[in-house]
Amino acid sequence: MGAANDESVSSGGRTLVLLDQLPVAAVATRDGVFVAMNSVFIELTGWQEPDLLGQTIGELMEKLVPLRDRAVIGKLHDARSDPNRTTQGWLWCRMRTKSGGEVPVRVEWRFDPETREALVFLLDARPEMLGQEVSEGLARVAGALSRCSTEQEVLDQAVDALCERGFSATALVIEEGDPLLRYAASRTPDRPGSAHPLTLPRPSRDVLERINPAFKDRRAAFFQDGMRLVREAYTEPVAAQIIAILPAEKMVQAPLFLGEQPYGALVVTSDALTPIVATAIDLFAELVGKALETVRLRKERVERERLAALGEAAAVMAHEVRNPVGSIMNALTLLERQTATPEQRPLLAIISEETKRLEQLVTQLLDFGRPLFPRPRLYPLEELTHRAVRALVGRGELSESTLNLPETVETTGWMDPDLVELALVNVLRNARQSIDASGRIRITIEDANDVVRWIAEDDGRGIPDDVVRRLGQPFVTTRATGTGMGLAVVQRILEASRGKLTIGPAVTGGARVVLEFPKAAPSD
Repeated sequence: MGAANDESVSSGGRTLVLLDQLPVAAVATRDGVFVAMNSVFIELTGWQEPDLLGQTIGELMEKLVPLRDRAVIGKLHDARSDPNRTTQGWLWCRMRTKSGGEVPVRVEWRFDPETREALVFLLDARPEMLGQEVSEGLARVAGALSRCSTEQEVLDQAVDALCERGFSATALVIEEGDPLLRYAASRTPDRPGSAHPLTLPRPSRDVLERINPAFKDRRAAFFQDGMRLVREAYTEPVAAQIIAILPAEKMVQAPLFLGEQPYGALVVTSDALTPIVATAIDLFAELVGKALETVRLRKERVERERLAALGEAAAVMAHEVRNPVGSIMNALTLLERQTATPEQRPLLAIISEETKRLEQLVTQLLDFGRPLFPRPRLYPLEELTHRAVRALVGRGELSESTLNLPETVETTGWMDPDLVELALVNVLRNARQSIDASGRIRITIEDANDVVRWIAEDDGRGIPDDVVRRLGQPFVTTRATGTGMGLAVVQRILEASRGKLTIGPAVTGGARVVLEFPKAAPSD
């Protein structure tokens, strides 16, 4: 370390030679002239004593401070003769290194007006600056996410944004009725291209809270030993495969929520992660959740408008078709009674069967198209189940021998009994049409915290994954002779009842349909 002499830097008796004993970069000035630096400063910036000693503050600014940061430092330097000037303070700036690069630093100074000497500390601010840059960059990206057209597009752009900043990122998503998390999108800096889902075995949903106990509180967790968590969450050899793809030790898990409901998490890995960067990613995850909610609400609004228009068209079409169908049925009955020959009867049977199917479609179109004005009250789901079963048995569409009825006695929910009975009839009809002669339908009723659930499971053919997400839309069906209107009617009734329809695979191999209703009148 060089120094002009060993005079005191301050009235406290600290000498210039003590700079080298400091663990941070430090320099000293006297009367606005650079007089000393320590070895940590040399290590941080690359500048040597002959490069800087004896230069004025103005000359040093030209050499050390980038143009965009000189204004604030210049103002402080120009105010050095002000008797009311502050004798200590701090600021952020960038400092040029001898190699031509830039290092962000936090500059803290102590000035002694009597000796005109100053001691300046330069703290490496690269971690803090990275956090600021990440926060600003992700905030700009988040502002555009709400313009995405799908939830998948939001997740793809979110992991792309993280990857562009040097992080490996994966979006894990919770799906209703699925005990495992879905890899929605994943990206690493060494794998260029658009975001892609991983093909590894999927982790269980509880891993989100096992790894991050603050997940339900919507707080991100920062881990310096993230690979240990991977080994705890996965069995071998899957853990080793994931570690090979995401080799960094540091990890952040940031929860994704839609409103109050957990949606999944962003998992980010990089050796550049710090607690400050983790906070920026936590904020980004919150903004991603808001973008997902915006996209979903926009989609639901468009879907409601589309279904309303379709419902009006369906009602008009059903009214126009109903009278001709009735005339055909009447004429068919007369032909069967009076003039049908043995050769004609099989043809008439075909006409009769197809006309009945058309009549059922007309009824479903009318159910779908009519305006719904629910008159909800507390009503037991067990009673509605028996009412729906009696209706189907009376029409010859269902046999009680195929049913396992609920064992509960009286589980009440807030609903319109007539509308919900219609929904149960449609679900049970679909289930019966999905099983063979020896198949079974199991009905259970669950009493949860603030909702009640009516669940129908069959052991039929099941529903392909690509169809499950579209069931409930008009004309989407898995049967060659199906109309797809039954579950569309159910979906409308559930929406009008403040309920929820969930369709997925049953443990028996068939389909599992869940109708969820409020347990009490909603507060709004």
